[in-house]
Amino acid sequence: MSPASNVNILILGAAGYIGGTVLTDLLKSHRPSGITALVRTPAQSTLLQPLGINTVLGSMEDVPLLRVLVARAGVVLNFAVPFGGGDASIQALVDGLESRVEKGGVKPVLIQTSGSGTVLYGEGGVAGTDVWTDEDYARWNALPDEAYFHTGNKIIAAAALRGKISAYILMSPTVYGQGTGPGNKLSLQLPAYERYAKRTGGAAFIGEGNNIWGNVHVKDLSTLYLLLMNHALANPTKTTASSSSRGWENLIYAGAAQHTWGPVIKTLGDLLYARGEVERPSAVGIRDSDGDMFMFGGNSFLAISKKAKALGFKPRQKTIIATLQEELPAPPKVAGKHTRRHWWSFRPSWIKRSKRTQVVA
Repeated sequence: MSPASNVNILILGAAGYIGGTVLTDLLKSHRPSGITALVRTPAQSTLLQPLGINTVLGSMEDVPLLRVLVARAGVVLNFAVPFGGGDASIQALVDGLESRVEKGGVKPVLIQTSGSGTVLYGEGGVAGTDVWTDEDYARWNALPDEAYFHTGNKIIAAAALRGKISAYILMSPTVYGQGTGPGNKLSLQLPAYERYAKRTGGAAFIGEGNNIWGNVHVKDLSTLYLLLMNHALANPTKTTASSSSRGWENLIYAGAAQHTWGPVIKTLGDLLYARGEVERPSAVGIRDSDGDMFMFGGNSFLAISKKAKALGFKPRQKTIIATLQEELPAPPKVAGKHTRRHWWSFRPSWIKRSKRTQVVA
């Protein structure tokens, strides 16, 4: 039986891509009535309620509500990654759980989702040579607050150092593959490249396309969340970060492999071309993405985590290119233009339509 079987769990982001996939796996071993999800809209509540879990309508900005919810939870899984701001919500989760400990009971667990964009560097699609690890504690501590997600990460690291709760940061690189949750099944980065290809007639990467990112399949990532949660519940006396690490010992990198963007996007371009959805095969290098914030020319990767391996993490899913080929197959040959759309084909209203394509010579 899982250590989490009889623990009340609060999920923030259960209707999302990663959160929904973790929820699906969690329900295989946990009673639905013991899971509560904070949702932003009635539509999300309607989506989740058939699973038998509890839903609460609210927002991450409602600090008093967060404090009430965490007071009832033994585990909090926060999949809400603040791109700008949002630190008040993370602090509220920590404060609420630490207050709960003072009243007695099981040492609660908080797993905060983060992204490897924290160590993003370089530009122009040039390959990076600076290899971080999740054990570079002095480097993590020295990062400027301007680094993506870092101020939120610092709140969790400080809580891990105090040790009142089992606080962890799970840092993901590029996440790929189809989600299994009831809500959003879409990743962020690969759909951005598909949107660009469809509105300009062909796929493109930034600059040379040799920039390196880590990656992990969403199903493997879900497995790591549950491994970490069960470890923390089963070993409450071993979850306080060492003073020498200043709390960063409880940061765990979730990457399973690495890729360079050029070959991945060339594969995407060929697949879209075979489907008749773009005008040219392969991909070209461009100077900028014309406003799509999820197309990057820099590098963002760490060495494979020894801490994740120690938890028993063994990625089993197909590579990022193999998954693309499986989930975006060529259409059957039929008369007329093929119009079937891929499951991740979408373009949020905040993405500006491109007026030009700047091809790198």
